Amino acid sequence: MTTAIEERGDGPNLPEQKRAQVVIPPETLAAFGGDELRARVFYEKYALRDVSGKQIERTPSQMWHRVASELASVEGEEGTRREWASKFYWLLEDYRFVPGGRILFGAGQPRNATLLNCYFFGIREDSIEAIFDFCKEAARTYSYGGGVGTDISVLRPKGSPVNNAAIFSSGAVSFMELLSTTTGTIGQAGRRGAQMITIRVDHPDVIDFINVKKDLKKVNYANISVKITDAFMRAVERDEDFELKFKNEKVELNRKVRAREIWKQLVKGAWESDEPGVIFWDTIKRESTTEYNQMEVEGVNPCSEQTLENYGNCCLGSVNLSAFVQEPFTDHSIVDWDSLVRATQYAVRFLDDVLDYNAERHPLPQQKKASLWSRRIGVGITGLGDMLIKLGLKYDEDATIEFVDKLFERVTNVIYGYSTELAKEK
Repeated sequence: MTTAIEERGDGPNLPEQKRAQVVIPPETLAAFGGDELRARVFYEKYALRDVSGKQIERTPSQMWHRVASELASVEGEEGTRREWASKFYWLLEDYRFVPGGRILFGAGQPRNATLLNCYFFGIREDSIEAIFDFCKEAARTYSYGGGVGTDISVLRPKGSPVNNAAIFSSGAVSFMELLSTTTGTIGQAGRRGAQMITIRVDHPDVIDFINVKKDLKKVNYANISVKITDAFMRAVERDEDFELKFKNEKVELNRKVRAREIWKQLVKGAWESDEPGVIFWDTIKRESTTEYNQMEVEGVNPCSEQTLENYGNCCLGSVNLSAFVQEPFTDHSIVDWDSLVRATQYAVRFLDDVLDYNAERHPLPQQKKASLWSRRIGVGITGLGDMLIKLGLKYDEDATIEFVDKLFERVTNVIYGYSTELAKEK
């Protein structure tokens, strides 16, 4: 069946009227046990098509072979490449490991598409030129399928003097609509770009930032969050005044407000519309493992699960814990620790290979440089609830809490241990 297909960097994006016309092949439906929703998501979003839109893949197995062989291609000798292609296929098979969607779509993709879901880069300075340079870089990133996080704390607050016809600045918050519109415009044909905009809690425009989305016509294409500091939380606890301040070479402003007034606005926003989010920034900086050698984290990706350096990127995947239970739903169910450790080690190498494979696929050269310098990856988990059910463990039992603590300690140690060995090898 022939259908019109609108293409963007993230795969075939079919208008709703066209999606209804797409016939899912029987082998695709069979691969998902007849579940049409799952089959349709795979077939329309992740199965490979050629540049003309012709379908090449019909089953997850074909996708796993493609992804495994493509990523293993960056390994050394031919024998090593074959070895890791086989290991990566085992890792992906039956959803033992689920990489980020960009990886599943992008590996072996003939289009200009990054394999990394999202990036962070800031507005470099407090100027009109820097704001529009950011929009240009963000637009290019969206066109390759990546999302963008940024921070507007560098921009002077409302009422600050400016050396142009405006006399006074409209403030940092006034530019949020421009950033949001850039995000929405590039993705209008299908899957839109994703964006996170953050601001420090001590920026003088923070209250305007908190309330910006009360106008339902504004900033519709971005998530927003406030970077919370320890000093602010102490002021909230003590019901003290809190200093809002901004200083650069051209402007210096400061004023005090009741900390709990800001906190009330945050809580009200979360209750009314789930925004803005809060990011405990001092805690993040204190606990970060990369606060050195040009890898200091400066912001977050659009969903905030990873903190990133400037132009850093998200190379993510999740180990499916549910796949590592033997004899599930019985009195004899146990964790297959050997396979879980093996999969976790393979996941580290898999994502590290993504960095090399994607080196020439970044939208911006600064993103390539940051990626290869920090080699930042994120191995996460999914399926914990299913694992506990299969093991017969209840959420509210002390034994379950103890098990989860040991599980995460072991997985974490495996990730760091294998990452260290990989660094020695490569």
